[in-house]
Amino acid sequence: MTPPEWLAGYLEQGVHMPGTDAPDAATADAARRLRVLLASPDLWSEPPRGLLDQITASVGRERIALTRPHPVITRPAANTARSANAADTARPTANAARKDSRRRARMRRSAGAAVAALLAAAAVVIGIVVTRGPVTTDVALAGTRLAPAASAVAKLHATPSGLAIELDVAGLPPSPPGFYYQAWMKGPHGLVTIGTFHMRGGPGTVELWSAVTLAGYPTITVTREPEDGNPASSGQVVLTSRP
Repeated sequence: MTPPEWLAGYLEQGVHMPGTDAPDAATADAARRLRVLLASPDLWSEPPRGLLDQITASVGRERIALTRPHPVITRPAANTARSANAADTARPTANAARKDSRRRARMRRSAGAAVAALLAAAAVVIGIVVTRGPVTTDVALAGTRLAPAASAVAKLHATPSGLAIELDVAGLPPSPPGFYYQAWMKGPHGLVTIGTFHMRGGPGTVELWSAVTLAGYPTITVTREPEDGNPASSGQVVLTSRP
């Protein structure tokens, strides 16, 4: 797995994905800080109008200032007798001009390196967040003996507020009166409910939400629940990702 793919997986799940080489401490810390940054709502807020124009104009002014030649001031000799003194005076002036020119060249190289580093960092973020779009994990669910013709695909992607799940359901009959369907994520620590639905309007997509990760709760199931006010699972599983 290439570094951008590893980073994209980490940004989605918040954990290092199984089967990948563990990063060094510095890389892991940088990835953690990047995930915290991307999770901040302020990062995705609409920028002030005209901000891009201001940045472009500022960069243009800095570029002109760095490339503008430094003026060299020389004084004409008053007469032939003072020409030797004028030449002696011109030498340090010329040396200073050359030093100033070299200093400006170093400044231009430093500015160019800084811009290149900024563009490289922007390219990584754009490649992960914009070009690829939200990182999505697809999980297939199969029907059980209670609903043998049913199937579903859960599409999961991380958001700043939790794990968004789109459950595309097919072949699952509407829940009978007095019952409903409930989706769960299951892991070593137990069950976490991620939403309820009934399918009485026909097959389609169900929008679910989870506050836990797929890495910690790898099994997704759907159960048929009676409307009895009991929050515990009935155990009547109609769809599961782990038959």
